[in-house]
Amino acid sequence: MESTQQSMKLSKRSKWSYSLGGIGRDMTYALVGTFFLTYVQYAVGLTVVQFSVIGIILIIGRVWDAVNDPIMGAIIENTKGKWGKFKPWILIGAVLTAVIIVLMFNWRPMGNQGWNYVIFFGIIYLLWEIAFTMNDISYWSMLPALTTDEKERNSVTTLAVVFAGVGAFAANAGISFVTVGNAIKGYSMISIIIAIFLIGCQLLTVFGVKQTVQTTGELKKEEKVNLKKMVNVIRKNDQLLWIILAMLLYNIGSGLLVALGYNFIYMELGYNGLLALIFVACFGVSNIGVQAFYSKLANKFGRKRLLWISFIAIAFGYLLLLLTGILPILPVNIFTVCLFGIFAFGGQAIFYMILTVNIANTVEYNEYRTNERNEAVIFSLRPFMVKMASALQQGIVTLVLTTSGIYALSQNINFLEKQKAYFDDLNVTEQAEYKQNLSDRKFILDQDEFKDLTEEEKEKYYDILEATSYNEVDGKEEMYINESADANFKNEASPFMRWYLRSTITVIPTLLIYFSYLVLKKKYIIDEEMYKKMVGEIQARKIE
Repeated sequence: MESTQQSMKLSKRSKWSYSLGGIGRDMTYALVGTFFLTYVQYAVGLTVVQFSVIGIILIIGRVWDAVNDPIMGAIIENTKGKWGKFKPWILIGAVLTAVIIVLMFNWRPMGNQGWNYVIFFGIIYLLWEIAFTMNDISYWSMLPALTTDEKERNSVTTLAVVFAGVGAFAANAGISFVTVGNAIKGYSMISIIIAIFLIGCQLLTVFGVKQTVQTTGELKKEEKVNLKKMVNVIRKNDQLLWIILAMLLYNIGSGLLVALGYNFIYMELGYNGLLALIFVACFGVSNIGVQAFYSKLANKFGRKRLLWISFIAIAFGYLLLLLTGILPILPVNIFTVCLFGIFAFGGQAIFYMILTVNIANTVEYNEYRTNERNEAVIFSLRPFMVKMASALQQGIVTLVLTTSGIYALSQNINFLEKQKAYFDDLNVTEQAEYKQNLSDRKFILDQDEFKDLTEEEKEKYYDILEATSYNEVDGKEEMYINESADANFKNEASPFMRWYLRSTITVIPTLLIYFSYLVLKKKYIIDEEMYKKMVGEIQARKIE
C-alpha cells in the first residue's frame, strides 16, 4: 500500500507564524511597488524623458520578472533538504531583498543630468525583482502545503491576507506620514525600518511553521520539474488558466488607484501627510476589517454570491469618487474620499480573498486530475499575474503622468523637497546665509541639475522658495514646504489634469474588475461542493 497524503491538524503556532510573516513582506512590497515611482517623481528629480525611460524599464522589468516566476517555481519544486523546498528560498530571498531596498532609497547617483540615476534604477530594480521573487513564490507556495482541510485553509488564508493587509497598511501609513514634506530623509529612514521588519517576520515563518501536508514529492520519487513539465502543468490545468486571467484583470484594475492615488490626494486635497494618513487609515480599516470576517462571510453566502456582492460594493465606491465635486452633496474633501474608500477598498478586499482561495484550490484540482500537486509551479502564477498586471499599470501610470502634464508640474514639489533636505543639513550660520541669498535673489541652487538654469527659470524657483516657512527645532531651523507645494501644484493643476487622473482611477478599474468577475462566474467551476468531492477522491485514491 502506498503512503497516504497526510494532513494533520494545523497547529496554532504554524498558523500564526506563517500569517505574521506576511507583515514584513507586504510592507516591503508596498514600499517598492507603490512608492518607488512616487519617490522618483517627488524626491529624485528627472526630466520628462528620463522619467519616461524609468517607466519603460519598469514595464520591461516586470514582464521579464513575470516570465521568470514559473521558472523559480520549478527551482523550488526541485529543491531537496532537511528544511524542505520552501523555507531556504523564503530566508535567502528575504535577506537579499532587505539589503536591496536599503540601497534603493539611500544611494542617489545623480551626475550627468540624471542619467546615472536611470542606469542605477535599472540595475537595482532588476536585483530587487530577483530577490523578492525568491521569497514571494516560496512563501505563497507553502500555503497549500499547510493543510487540505477546507475550513482550516479558509482560516489560514484569511489570517495570512489580513496580516499582509496590516503590513501594507502600516507601510502606507508610515511612508505617507513621514515622507510628505520630508521626502529624501523620510524614505531613507523608512526603508531601513522596513528592511528590519522583513527579516524579522520571515525568520518567524522559517522557524515557526511546521508543514503538515506531505507533498507528492515527499510521498514518492517525483519526476524532476523541467521547463517542459512546468509548461504542461500550467497548460493542462484549465481552472488555473481561468483564475490567472481573472487575477490579471483584477490586479490591473485595483492597482491603478494605488499607483496613482497619492497624486490624486496631493492634487485634490493637498500635499499634507496627515490627510494622506487619514486616507490610508480608511484603506487599512476597510481591508483588514472585511478580510477578518471572510471565513464567516464565505461560509454564509458561498464564494460565488460573495463575489457578486463584492463587485457591487467596488462599483458603487468608484462611482462615488467619480462624482465628487460634480454633485452638490459630494464635495471634494477627505470625508467624501474616505466614504468612497470604504466601499471600494472593502469590496476589493473580499474579491482578492476569493481569488487567493480559488488559486489555492487549483492545487487539489491538479492532483485530482494528474496525481501531482506541484504547489510551487501553480502558485508561481499568482505573482506572475501580479507582475504582468504591474507592468501594464506602470505603463499606464507613466503615460498618464507625462501626457497630462502632472509629472512636469510635480517637479515644483520635487525642487522644494531637495531644497528642504539641503537647508535642514546646514548649520545655523549657513542657514542664515541661505535665507539672505534667497532674499537678495542670489544663486543658491547648488545641485548640478540647476546650474544651467536660465534667469527666467531661476526666478520661478526663487518665487517657489519664497512661499516656504521655517520652524525652529533644537536651535536650528527646518524648512516647511507644504504651503508652497500646494500653491505650486494643487492650485496650479488644470481641469484637464484633474479629470484625466480621476477617470483613470475610477472608470478603467471598474470595467477591468467587472471582466474579472465575468471570467470567474462563467469559467471557474471549483465551488465548495466540488472541492470536497476532489479531496475525498484524492484521499481514497491514496489509500487504495
